[in-house]
Amino acid sequence: MPSELDHSSQEPLYLQVIEDIRRDIASGLYRAGEKIPSELELGDIYRVSRITVRNAVKVLEKEGLLIKRQGKGTFVADGGDRKAPFENDDIVRSFTKTCENNGVVPGARLVSCERVLLPLDRAGYFGGADGGAAVRVMRVRTADGLPLMVEDNLFDPVKYRFLLEEPLDDCSIFELIEQRTGLVPRNGTDCVLSMERADAQLAELLDVAENEPLFTVSGEYSDQYGEPMFIGLQHVVGKHYSFRL
Repeated sequence: MPSELDHSSQEPLYLQVIEDIRRDIASGLYRAGEKIPSELELGDIYRVSRITVRNAVKVLEKEGLLIKRQGKGTFVADGGDRKAPFENDDIVRSFTKTCENNGVVPGARLVSCERVLLPLDRAGYFGGADGGAAVRVMRVRTADGLPLMVEDNLFDPVKYRFLLEEPLDDCSIFELIEQRTGLVPRNGTDCVLSMERADAQLAELLDVAENEPLFTVSGEYSDQYGEPMFIGLQHVVGKHYSFRL
């Protein structure tokens, strides 16, 4: 059931509506392909204006959770593999810089850093004698101490072998790589933004409930010379993070 909003809270009402609709989708109250209540009905449910509801629905449409069908209403997007192209910016933005630009303190907690074998479909990605291997770095990224995402990146095992020996808590890997090698990342392929639900490990790392809706951002990244640099995968807490598409 939709929750009653806290009208005395400092959190804007439209954000409370967004969070509540997300929870209702995650719980199965609103199922994939089903129509949600109209703006007027949601306004009555939450005791807010239609413009407040409209602003909330627009955000959820941009996130890919809802889809508006002309003359029919607003529906939960179909399927568990809802995907949208993530805008390909030539410069890969550092999470650390993004936080600093938004006035919050970035953080990183290392989960693991190890040499692994690449999946068979990526075995030749880095080329060379060690083309079937990678340095896998998995970290929880935080902003003002709040867990926002788990980054799970596979780096070239030759150029970036030094990552195995570096302290990777509370630092920018991109800045570290640039300092050590002079190399900076560029998008090699279009990033893909999709959705998943948190499994037990991700739920624990991100301090969310199991099955919490998460965004995933995946892509292959090259350095400024076009050479393969890393394969990136981020698991992002949707209620704490927004994307500009």
